[in-house]
Amino acid sequence: MSSARDIRILSVRNGFFTPWDNGIPMQRTPQRGVSLRAIFIGLLCCATLSLGESYGVLVVRGSAMAADYSTGAALVLFFLLTLVLNPLARLLTGSRLDSRELATVYIMMIVAAAIPSWGFVMNLIPFLGGLFYYATPENDWSHSIHPYVADWLVTQDRTAIWKLFEGAARGETVPWILWLKPLQAWFFFIISIYFATLCVLVMLRKQWMENERLLFPLATLPLELGRQESGMWLPPLLRNYLTWVGFAVPFVVYAINGLHSYFSFFPFIQLNTYVRFLRDSIGLNLRPRFEVIGLSYLLSLDVSLGVWLFAFLAILHSGVEQLLGWSIGPGQPYSMPATPSVAHMAQGAMFFLVCASIWSARRHLIDVVWSAMGWGRPLGDREEIMSYRTAVFGFLLASLFAVVWLSKTGLGYGSALFYYLLCIVTFIGLARIVSQAGLAYGVSPVAPPVFTVTVLGPGALGPGGLTALGMNFPWSADLRTFVMASAATGLKIAEVTRLETRRLFVAIALAILVTLVSSTWIIVTLSYTYGGINLGGWGFGGLTQLTGNWIAHNILNPEGVYGWHLVYTGIGGALMAALTYLKARFVGFPIHPIGLALGYTYPISQIWFSVFIAWLLKAVILRYGGAKGYRLLRPFFLGMVLGAFGAAGLWLVIDAWGGNTNWFTL
Repeated sequence: MSSARDIRILSVRNGFFTPWDNGIPMQRTPQRGVSLRAIFIGLLCCATLSLGESYGVLVVRGSAMAADYSTGAALVLFFLLTLVLNPLARLLTGSRLDSRELATVYIMMIVAAAIPSWGFVMNLIPFLGGLFYYATPENDWSHSIHPYVADWLVTQDRTAIWKLFEGAARGETVPWILWLKPLQAWFFFIISIYFATLCVLVMLRKQWMENERLLFPLATLPLELGRQESGMWLPPLLRNYLTWVGFAVPFVVYAINGLHSYFSFFPFIQLNTYVRFLRDSIGLNLRPRFEVIGLSYLLSLDVSLGVWLFAFLAILHSGVEQLLGWSIGPGQPYSMPATPSVAHMAQGAMFFLVCASIWSARRHLIDVVWSAMGWGRPLGDREEIMSYRTAVFGFLLASLFAVVWLSKTGLGYGSALFYYLLCIVTFIGLARIVSQAGLAYGVSPVAPPVFTVTVLGPGALGPGGLTALGMNFPWSADLRTFVMASAATGLKIAEVTRLETRRLFVAIALAILVTLVSSTWIIVTLSYTYGGINLGGWGFGGLTQLTGNWIAHNILNPEGVYGWHLVYTGIGGALMAALTYLKARFVGFPIHPIGLALGYTYPISQIWFSVFIAWLLKAVILRYGGAKGYRLLRPFFLGMVLGAFGAAGLWLVIDAWGGNTNWFTL
């Protein structure tokens, strides 16, 4: 039973399609879903999400709700909108948001969720002064790094930097004029990156959604929540008792643990289980995560098997290497706990995945380019958020701006182009994984700045290039979430609900701008109020220090090309090619190779066991209950997702008043 069929069933039930007698769906006349009120409510939700995520992570030190492609904050707000606010609006005014307007609001929120925390802003703000604040005589950053930091990337006022990290005097306002120049530079750049990736998404959308029919499992839950039936106050999902049974499982567990933090006589339910083996050289994290189990139930069995099996094999690989004391080099930022060999094998698999995806789309992409140039038969692009001409030329212009911008930070033009294209390939790969596999957690096996150093070598890049790569860590290294992948899920929802795509692009653009501004305002304000070093998260501490040490190490220890790393990258690509051939050649091959491209990064180390649980439960259900059993129990697992994120959101509010800290998400 696949999520693609689930989505097709939902589209018919919602009235978005009317099936003919031969089963071919016929589109009804699209209704206006991207209405002004939907955009207005969406922007309010984006601002709420931005402010809440920043305050919750930094001040409350609670659960991160917008750190991954699961977009927990968006799901919680959408859950409240469909459960409480929309029925209340109908009761008081006789009118409510329809399914298409709800879809518009949700799409705006999931795009916004990719920006305020690990996606960009919470990583960026500490970088505007962190390399200066943490400079000491011992690390000698003042000589090894500071001369190569472009003066327009950071504020030049040292007092402003110290107040950002240590707090300003009571009643003192933020001197925004001192931060305006670097913020403008970064905003113009990141907007060009967002626009370029949206252009790529427009060029690939038809291939992924109509030709290859990727599953987009992450679209299932919001479509269920947005489903409306005449005369009913709530969507069918929220009227199903199994939804609330599933909701209660994580909600009760987290409630007991949350109460324990305030009242010691409440028991604590220990979920963390860590098993070490191979002479303590490696360990297994066996913590069940309810939201991961619920979302992974939507995955096809071959995908979920591939995810947990390759993660387990990566654990064994890393353990054997550590047991033998053999390695091709030290651990690399954002690739750990995987060893460099495991990380680069996964990176090679990612490259093959992207190359194979582009190769399979080659005819469509050629037609898109020819249509944009006016050379061939015009392609219909009315269902795209922008015309193909805008997408092609917009991508070229945005890319040109981004490469020039990167070159001004200290990279050579060739290095800047290589790094930029590597980032685009990474974004496509992660968006493909999220769209095809529905996996809501994961990062690039090797961060693009790190792989750039692997290929070109520190010596060739020089101190200026290495510093520039380090300064670009906030948007290209810790890729736990990014706009392109969330927008891909959003476009699938838009396709099912028949939204007016050109108006949707405006809504998405406004959501990005509002979230950038609101998250920047709240994070800088909180930093001046409490002092960045007193806040939660790791941006003001670990992130800037890790990056500074990485830059300094490469500057002081220049090497050539990392040959062994590239060898393992090639091995990973070859393995991915072989597994892809087996999957395509033999019907029923049980393992999907997409798991190989995920590596064994921190998110995968935390979720692989939960994916295993979901795989096992789904296999048993399909074995003994068939497709009917799968459909019957699906509300239970969707309820688990809502219960996990709902409880995390509730305890964020409680802890904001109570003063304790409870962390329930990844």
